[in-house]
Amino acid sequence: MFLKALDTIHVSSVSSDNIISGQTFEIDDLRGRSLIERGLAIEVDAAAAAKPEPAAKAEAQPVNPLQAEEITEQSPIANKAGAHTRKKVV
Repeated sequence: MFLKALDTIHVSSVSSDNIISGQTFEIDDLRGRSLIERGLAIEVDAAAAAKPEPAAKAEAQPVNPLQAEEITEQSPIANKAGAHTRKKVV
């Protein structure tokens, strides 16, 4: 049977770690009914207990350094006197 924990519990037959509130787990019927009667868990159907698959991460696109053509297309840079220091190569 599949249960959803309502509180943090420890069931050694399920896991060596604690089962936290909201976590779903599978347990045999006898122990599961005991947890339900004590108000520590509720029963859920198997489809709801199945973990959704993680979404695929978008692959990072590599950033290309500026090409020589792109550098010449940039706006000119002015120095303190206001003169343009970048020359456009044609």
